[in-house]
Amino acid sequence: MFLKQRKPRDFDCGFNMDLMMAAIPRIAEESERIEYAKRIVGLIKQSHPNWVEEDGQSKLAWDYYFELAPYDPEEYGIRNPFVYGEVDDAQ
Repeated sequence: MFLKQRKPRDFDCGFNMDLMMAAIPRIAEESERIEYAKRIVGLIKQSHPNWVEEDGQSKLAWDYYFELAPYDPEEYGIRNPFVYGEVDDAQ
């Protein structure tokens, strides 16, 4: 009935980020998964503002998301924009 409590993977982002990451595999539509992943990266950017460049992009935030995710994000259509030469539009 209750969610198992444990320490968040990132204390600045908190437990909600862990729950958001765990929800990605249950989202059926790929475009919705991608948008949701961008929200997670946006949360990382807000929690770690020193990782964000002046233009709003953050390679460190995307790398951190790929490191913390309990699955391979690419299996769900989520691509690191810095690996593929795309624009980081996560907010």
